[in-house]
Amino acid sequence: MKNAAPSKSLPAWKQFIIEHGWRAIASDLAFILGQPVNAVVTFRQTGVCRKLAQTNSFAALFALWNGREPLEEEWPVPRKYREHRGYEWQPPELALLASMVGSFGTAEIAQILTERLRRITGDPQALRNSQAVQLAMNRIGLQSRDVVGGITTAEVGKEIGSLTIINQAIAKGDLKGMRVGRRWVIPHAVWAAWKAKRIFPPEGFIPLRSLKEPLSIRSDKLSEFARMGHVPSAVRCNPYGSKGPSTRFGTWFIDPVVAEQLIADRHAGRPMPWHGKPLEDNLRTTFKLWQARQHPSGCKTCAEIWGEGGAPKQFEDYAKRYPALAHGAKRHLTMPWSPGLTLDEVAQKAKCDRARVQCAIATGMLDATKHGRIEYVTKTDATRWITRKCPVGAREASWISLPTAEKLYLFSTRQLKQFIAAKKLKTRIGTAGAQRGILYVAKDQCSRLRQSIGFSEQEAARRIGVTVARLRELLNGVNWRKSSAIPLVTVQAVIKRRQSQPGYTFEQAAEILGKPVSWIEARQADGTIRVLQTKWDRSRIYLSEPMMTRLRQFAGPNDDAQLLSADWLRLSDAAFEAGVTTSTIIKWAETGALDRRQSKIGWRYHRDHVRAQARLYWKAIRLHRATPPEWLQAERQIRAGNSSTTDSHANP
Repeated sequence: MKNAAPSKSLPAWKQFIIEHGWRAIASDLAFILGQPVNAVVTFRQTGVCRKLAQTNSFAALFALWNGREPLEEEWPVPRKYREHRGYEWQPPELALLASMVGSFGTAEIAQILTERLRRITGDPQALRNSQAVQLAMNRIGLQSRDVVGGITTAEVGKEIGSLTIINQAIAKGDLKGMRVGRRWVIPHAVWAAWKAKRIFPPEGFIPLRSLKEPLSIRSDKLSEFARMGHVPSAVRCNPYGSKGPSTRFGTWFIDPVVAEQLIADRHAGRPMPWHGKPLEDNLRTTFKLWQARQHPSGCKTCAEIWGEGGAPKQFEDYAKRYPALAHGAKRHLTMPWSPGLTLDEVAQKAKCDRARVQCAIATGMLDATKHGRIEYVTKTDATRWITRKCPVGAREASWISLPTAEKLYLFSTRQLKQFIAAKKLKTRIGTAGAQRGILYVAKDQCSRLRQSIGFSEQEAARRIGVTVARLRELLNGVNWRKSSAIPLVTVQAVIKRRQSQPGYTFEQAAEILGKPVSWIEARQADGTIRVLQTKWDRSRIYLSEPMMTRLRQFAGPNDDAQLLSADWLRLSDAAFEAGVTTSTIIKWAETGALDRRQSKIGWRYHRDHVRAQARLYWKAIRLHRATPPEWLQAERQIRAGNSSTTDSHANP
């Protein structure tokens, strides 16, 4: 008979099961009581266990039987879950995990726990991976970014407003850090000592860089002038916590009175303190670097940079011509000269034989330049050739006919024939089927030729079919850097821009529908329509044809959406109201747990029904870090306050 009174003649272990074993894990009871699992299961099936408010865990059962908490070695072997092929997490393992968080990374913790689990279970396949460790940390309220005995570089970067300065200080050795997992951690004492060494500007001084715009200076010359002593009252400091960029060398600050005087002098046209002062230190440094790395006379880029006059012979000539050069030209002149990769190096990088590289050069798939008796391929061309899987021109797709070359790369037939005559384009004659007798050119060579030549404004306007003035208007907004030649992609973008359909403006849509423009704007605000923007002018918005169809339907006399009150929410608003995802809202509706109503612009959900379902959902939620919506939190606070008031009246 179930729930019968226990007999005093029963053994102690059976009495214990009756008193404390209700719904407890049978293997835990058997381990503590020293009985077979089958005996425990058979005895509990008689139904004599007393019902408890909650099921006792292993630790509670052990304490009730032995009168003390279990030691780590007194815990049973963790159980293995068949469906997950993993082992359970026991309190000793969780305590070890908590002790390691902040001192070790997730991967290191997973390795330590794996070794412990294999030792306890005797299973060489037992595993605690990084994901399992992270989930266990989340369950006990810990985070992998917690550290012990220091502060992460990310936190100190936020404190001083620049992570770059911290990384530079660590690389230079000014800050001693240590690795904790994937993070750099700086001890608190080291961080405090580093901050104490920082130099702060005098009170009231302002950053020198703030004068760049008022003085109409676009370069970084102000700091150079200050370093040479040409800026009165300028001091170099390295503070922390100040707004704006900084470097490991510090930031220049200036007296605001002097700054106002400099701005007034510039506006009045008076000379600046650095005007006419020599700046030869920087030029002499770059002159020495250029002399040490001067490229051979065969370098075409250097010849284009220096022009007909050639490279300067003396420093005076260099000082006159070098400052006016573009930044890219200066960088080329002072970089170490490298003609590229030899054919053997290209073959090694592409993991093929030299014969394949030579074949690619012969068929025009790869460009090579001779310096002396050695052929070189630029690193860029070699990388692109390898990315294209090292073609040698054997595939038909590597060759295109002259009409196709005209269409793809906007060459004229005359230009193509000139390239062929000058041996800048490799050709071949088709020999099979419909290709028989047709002249083909190398596709990759055409692409490289067009990229190197580009278009002049007159040529681009002729290809597009517009005037030069109209071309300049169309070029605005297509990301052209206004170099000497217009690239092919820019011309193609302009052609697509002319061919694109602009759609309907708000004024045009209002005129077609017989509505005011404010009515169209209201439909945009409530989500009925979505506007589009042109790529070349983000300020220009328009409506597509599907949006116009939707507006026509909305403007009809029998529109259901107009009959719905404001409490009928759209899908995204309903998800925000309930604090869940849109997928959850759809799932509730499809299972019948949430009512919805169809409108011409989508499903609508009533606010009261959404809140009712949300109360049930958040009541049973098991995620510790999940945050319910604000209205539900307010309800819970009010309910908790009312219950505490009732308890205080009931128990004076």
